[in-house]
Amino acid sequence: MGVKSVLGDLQIVVERHSDVLRNNALPFRFLVVLRIIGFIVSYLHFARSLLWLHPYQLASIELWRIATSAFCGHNLIDVLWSVWCLHFGTNLVRLNNTNESLLKLYAITQGITTLVIVVFAYLTYIFFDSIKFFYIEPLVGMTPVCAAVMVLMKQFLPDTIVLATPFGRIKYTHLPFLVIYVSFILALTKFIYFVSFLQIAIGVQVSWTYLRFYKPHETDEIYGDGSEHFTWASLFPSRTQLFFTLIGKVCFRSLARMGVCKRQVRHVDLNSLQSVAVGINLPALENSAKDSERRRQKALKELNERLNKTRTAEVANYGNWDDDENDEPSSVAVVSPPASNVHSSSRPNTENEKESMA
Repeated sequence: MGVKSVLGDLQIVVERHSDVLRNNALPFRFLVVLRIIGFIVSYLHFARSLLWLHPYQLASIELWRIATSAFCGHNLIDVLWSVWCLHFGTNLVRLNNTNESLLKLYAITQGITTLVIVVFAYLTYIFFDSIKFFYIEPLVGMTPVCAAVMVLMKQFLPDTIVLATPFGRIKYTHLPFLVIYVSFILALTKFIYFVSFLQIAIGVQVSWTYLRFYKPHETDEIYGDGSEHFTWASLFPSRTQLFFTLIGKVCFRSLARMGVCKRQVRHVDLNSLQSVAVGINLPALENSAKDSERRRQKALKELNERLNKTRTAEVANYGNWDDDENDEPSSVAVVSPPASNVHSSSRPNTENEKESMA
C-alpha cells in the first residue's frame, strides 16, 4: 500500500505541474547547464576518452557517445553560441512553438546530423584514405541545435532587423546562411574544427527539411510550412536565389520520385458542402502557409502585449519617484490584425450607417 500511495502522489504532482513544465524554459535551462558542465569536464583526459565521439568508435557499438558528445567540447566559441541559442533564441521561437516540438526538432537535427557526418567520415576513409574526420577531429558540441535555432528564427521573424551595418541590414532571414559563412571562415582560420562547419551546414539543411515538409500542425492534417519566405532558395543571398530555385526544384522532383518527399494533395468531398450560395468553406484546402502565418501573427501579438505591460510598469514606477509630474500613458506600437479581420469587422458598421441614413 505504501508504494501505491507514493506512486499515486507522484502522479498527482506530475499532472499538476505538467503545464508548468510544458510552458516554461526549464528544459532548455537544463540543457544549458549540461553544456557548461560538459565544457568543464572536457579538459579532463578520461572524460574526453569516455564521452567524446569519433566516427571510428561507433564500430565498437559505443552508442552512448552520440548523446554525451553533444554536451562536450572545450571550444569557447561553440559554448557561448550554444548558451545564447538555448537561452535567447529558444525563448524567442517558443512564442510560435511548444516545448515538445522544439525538443523534438533539436533531437532530430542533432541525431541525424551526427549520423550523416559519421557516414561521410567512413566514406572519405574508404575511398580517399583520409583519417581527418574518421580518427582526428571529434564530433562534439551542439552546433546542429544552434543551426536549427537560426532556421526557426528565419521562419518566425523573417523580416525583422537584427543589426544595421554600413554594408546593409542583417535580418533574421539571413541568419542561416550567415552562420554557415562565418563558420567556414573560422574553420579555415583554425578557430574551430572543420567538422563543426559540416555540423552547421548539415544542421541547417536537416532542420529546414523537417520544418518545411514533416513538422505536424495542430490540426494533424497539415505537415510542414509552405510559406514563400521559407523556400530552400531563401536560405541563400537574394542575388543567387534564382539559381538555387532551379536546383531546389530539380532536387525536390527527384526526391518526390524516390518517395522521400511527397507532394501534398488535398481531397475534398463535394457532397459534404451544405450551401454554395452562402459561401464555400473548405478547411481541407487550408494550406500550411496560412496556418503558419496565423500562428506567427498570434505570437507577435503576445510579444507586443508583453512589451506593453513592461513599459506600463516602467511608467508607473517612474511616477512613484516623481510625484510632482503628471503621468502620461506610454504609446506602444501593437501589431495590427490581418487585413481580413479588419474588413470583416468594418462591414457591420457600414450597414448600420446605411440603416441610420435611411
